[in-house]
Amino acid sequence: MDDLGSYKIPREAEVGREVRFETRRSANRTALFAIGGIAFLCVCLCVGVTALLTATGNNPLLTDGLTINFGSPESTPTPRASARGTPTLVPFNRAGKNDNGLQVTVTAWQRPLPTEDVEIPDGQELALVTVRIQNSRTTGAPLKFDPEDFALVSEVGDRFAVNIGGITTGENLKAGEVKPGEIKKGDLIFFVYSDVPDLQLAWTSADGKTRLFRLTR
Repeated sequence: MDDLGSYKIPREAEVGREVRFETRRSANRTALFAIGGIAFLCVCLCVGVTALLTATGNNPLLTDGLTINFGSPESTPTPRASARGTPTLVPFNRAGKNDNGLQVTVTAWQRPLPTEDVEIPDGQELALVTVRIQNSRTTGAPLKFDPEDFALVSEVGDRFAVNIGGITTGENLKAGEVKPGEIKKGDLIFFVYSDVPDLQLAWTSADGKTRLFRLTR
């Protein structure tokens, strides 16, 4: 009979090691899911806040000229200065033309206008603007014009209507019409305040638009 005293009994595998490994893996997955859920909630919160601020016009990302475009790269067109309701500025001795083809040019400007035997209120003076009116069309009906379509305006909102009758240079502009290709000239006289620095001639034409003419080069 063999001596079994020297026979080594195999060691048993440690119980629970594999269970602990699976438990740790399960805990890691749970932590990853939790972190992912928190990140998703943060993204949703940021998107919601951005949408709310944009809707109320208080989004700081859309102020100070900074715009973030998540769509197509098309740019927003800039409003043109000649849009209805926005006066168009015309340089001195250049023509301004309305949609009907009536064309106006300032050819002379004088302020103050010397006078004789004319009583002028204190703090005021006379100003004179000479204009040339032309029908730029070659065919069609005559175009009407009226001196009351003109006024002198300042940058601070002063407005001086044209003086009709009483004071004349002998070539005052009178209401009338110009045939296609025809040109007419005339003077416009205004009472203005002496302390108003810079003035411009405003012409509100039949098309409803206003054009401002510079009176100096």
